[in-house]
Amino acid sequence: MIESDGGLKHLAFFEELGKMDESDAGWRAVSAGLVTMRLVDRWIAVGSTSKLDSWSVSAARETIAQVADTTPTRRILTSIVDVMVACTATDMHALSPRLMAYGQALEYEAKWALAADVYSSIAAYTHPVDDADLAVGASLQLGFCRKTLGDLDLAAAGYRRAVELASAVNDRVGMLRGRLGDAKVTLDRGNLPSAEAALDAIINEARAHGFDDVQSRALVDRALAAGIRGEHSPAIRFSYDALVLSRSPRTRERILTNIATGFRYLGNTEIARNAYLVLAATAQEQFIRWNSLINLIELSASDGNELQFDRYRRELEAANLTPQLRATYLLHVGRGYLLLGQRSSAIDALEEALSFAAEHRLNQLSFEIDAALSDAKRAASPKPTTYQAEWNADLDDVVLAIDSMKQLAGVG
Repeated sequence: MIESDGGLKHLAFFEELGKMDESDAGWRAVSAGLVTMRLVDRWIAVGSTSKLDSWSVSAARETIAQVADTTPTRRILTSIVDVMVACTATDMHALSPRLMAYGQALEYEAKWALAADVYSSIAAYTHPVDDADLAVGASLQLGFCRKTLGDLDLAAAGYRRAVELASAVNDRVGMLRGRLGDAKVTLDRGNLPSAEAALDAIINEARAHGFDDVQSRALVDRALAAGIRGEHSPAIRFSYDALVLSRSPRTRERILTNIATGFRYLGNTEIARNAYLVLAATAQEQFIRWNSLINLIELSASDGNELQFDRYRRELEAANLTPQLRATYLLHVGRGYLLLGQRSSAIDALEEALSFAAEHRLNQLSFEIDAALSDAKRAASPKPTTYQAEWNADLDDVVLAIDSMKQLAGVG
């Protein structure tokens, strides 16, 4: 959020810099982002570009110039400063799209706290009516980033704000997307029936109005709810229907992750592995690559391939994962150790996972971790988990699609 007078603004940037060394490649990019965001604050405060002192502008440009010219961050930050210099008066309508692009670039780098800071600034400074689309979009992305970080209360507040803003200008898509975000938070809190009811209503309303993007997004979460219930064939079908409707590469990557998980639970680990390999090699977003590696950890253990299991585990051990991913990583490591016959290590990992999930109020994951820990404590001779389900021929088109992706990616 935007701090009150007297508080430290852009605390997330200071905290990120505090975790880095000045010699780190990313340090310059984060420092440039902080300087630029503080220049934005100054631009808003003085109300005119002409009142910005030339030293502040020059300092921002010099800091940005130290960022590698091959990165999108440098180009985006340069464009933000260019807009402020070019405008004769404060004009958030011109600046906000550049700030949105910066927030999205930070998301791709898995820097959700920094992205949330940027979106918070947009939401605070953008006119709620004249630029309602930008204000709504910033609130939605703020909710998403907070949810990814495990801050469910703040995420819910962001989504509620999006609904309020969208309602004020009769933006039906914005309202539906805000409601969808709130349903996601409800799902994360473990209230499955309420989440399913909300998602079904959103899907039906989006379909009735021809809002393919919203329908696709809601189908993705409806698939997740079905998967939690163990209804994996419907989950895959929901996901593939969402894939057909989606036009966003980033969303399509997330959908493929859900499809892979569904096939894994149906017992067809070969199809699941193919999908995860494609994602680990080609996904644009760091989050997706991490998630794919987490799933490859357990698949390697299921195959008894300790070398591959240890390779994937070590690759993610020191990664700066979100709370949701960290808890999931520990869960899969624990399950993997159990499959490999290392019961003591499994219990240690699962106990750490349970404590971590409880600390971050990840209720649905806590249920799953607790069940796995109970199994680990009483299992004398752990066996690989197997899933049996009657094959649904309705999924043949999904299998063919994944085979095609694997060939195009050149993995295997």
